[in-house]
Amino acid sequence: MRSFPLEIVTPDGLEFSGNAESILLRTTEGDVELLASHADFLAALGIGRARIIIDGQSKLASLAGGFVLVKSGKVQVVATTFEFADDIDLARAEAAKARAEEQIRAAKDTRDHKLAEARLKRALNRINVKTAK
Repeated sequence: MRSFPLEIVTPDGLEFSGNAESILLRTTEGDVELLASHADFLAALGIGRARIIIDGQSKLASLAGGFVLVKSGKVQVVATTFEFADDIDLARAEAAKARAEEQIRAAKDTRDHKLAEARLKRALNRINVKTAK
């Protein structure tokens, strides 16, 4: 399978730079899979699972927010958070889930409730990516 240059950055820095055969991402409009020679493309990222195929091997990651840009065959992912499954601390993700659930129960207004729901979605996504078989 042909490859393309892929760069993934977050506010914490460069998460990945190299060639990939495929990247599947959750956008705000649904999942999109990008392959070599994809047309120029721009989309906002949602909260979900990412799958990258590198040298025939699939790697899962958790992502939340940001955007993906395809320009002249190069794919750039600028994500609010992007964490490969191997790097996810399951105990920390489960603790974040419990905190978010408590924040939902304790929310005094719509804004607090929506923020807690977003935290819960991120925690659940991290747990799902880490425990995927």
